[in-house]
Amino acid sequence: MKILVCSWNYPPVVGGIEQVAQQTALGLHRLGHEVTVLAAALPEGAAEVPGDGVEVVRAAKKGIPRFLLHAVREGARRIKRERPDWIFCTSLTSAPAGWILSKRFGVPYAVIAYGSDLVLESRVYQTAIRPLLRGARRVFPISRKTTELLLGKGVKEERVRLVCPGVVEAPAAEGEASAKMKALAAEAAGKPVLLSVGRLVKRKGVLEFIRGVMPRVRAALPDAQYWVVGGEPGASLIHRERIGGALEAAIRETGQEASVKLLGRLPDADLEAAYAASKLFVFPCLDIPHDIEGFGIVVLEAALKRVPSVATRCGGIPDAVEEGETGVLVPPGDPEAMADAIVSLLKDPGRLARMGEAGERRAREVFNWGAVSARYAAALEEALGEG
Repeated sequence: MKILVCSWNYPPVVGGIEQVAQQTALGLHRLGHEVTVLAAALPEGAAEVPGDGVEVVRAAKKGIPRFLLHAVREGARRIKRERPDWIFCTSLTSAPAGWILSKRFGVPYAVIAYGSDLVLESRVYQTAIRPLLRGARRVFPISRKTTELLLGKGVKEERVRLVCPGVVEAPAAEGEASAKMKALAAEAAGKPVLLSVGRLVKRKGVLEFIRGVMPRVRAALPDAQYWVVGGEPGASLIHRERIGGALEAAIRETGQEASVKLLGRLPDADLEAAYAASKLFVFPCLDIPHDIEGFGIVVLEAALKRVPSVATRCGGIPDAVEEGETGVLVPPGDPEAMADAIVSLLKDPGRLARMGEAGERRAREVFNWGAVSARYAAALEEALGEG
């Protein structure tokens, strides 16, 4: 197939959607399909990512309107010249270009839906995305929860194909961890370290974990540590909140300065060291009606390091965590249940090790990008066969 990928979210910008966009394009190319990416302008000072045979055509200027104009203009030129089989929009932000091009030239388009992009609290936005979803020949939700949301919006079930994201194993970090990270790891040696990685947004539940869960964990395991890796959102179209100050205040108010560490964004070598020091990955997401955790790639990234997870049963997380096998799921907003699950696992190192092994195996077998890309390709080929 010839596939024209439209992607507002694309590396070198860092994020889950960006990773999905890039790995989908690369994976389809590796399967033998001809892939061209129409992407947003490069951030100032950033270098283009290696294409590995995939041509990336950038907008000349920043901003969503400029990107969409670029995608429509360049897309029209490509369609006239190359007649692609598909326009593949890696997010709803890119879908207006797919909709316009499909209407103009009759080329079908597909779009990936994540979760929060479907529940944003705006009547204008909800009105705008309705035709974008219903006009797509294929819509790819990333979890069962996202599938439910799509069907609730009137998207025809026969056009929906669930494809969970894959996970990329990071290459070995160059160089050593920083002196600060080495000192932190040395101080925590022999202690149960809990780890969270991700953007600091309310939905992730880190604030509530510090306030309500860690004191309970430390009551049973006084030397327990909690490390939080990640910064506040930068160019997010959805998340405008800033909770860093509230996290710092919660640590002080609960007297946990010695056991809870906000590490910010870490270089690769330091992040690798943080995973190596941790016993459990915690993903305490909240059930917020207008901000859904679509899947949870970070859980799979931890699994590749043989670090099992304790997470909340909300959004698409149950698709990322195999209950009782690769981790434990607890109800959102129940600090006692989460603390009990964490303490129980930390006191059972044999079970912890078995979960770590099972999680790594599942991440490699089920969620490698070769397998995920093949699912996308099969669904696209199926749709073409339907005429």
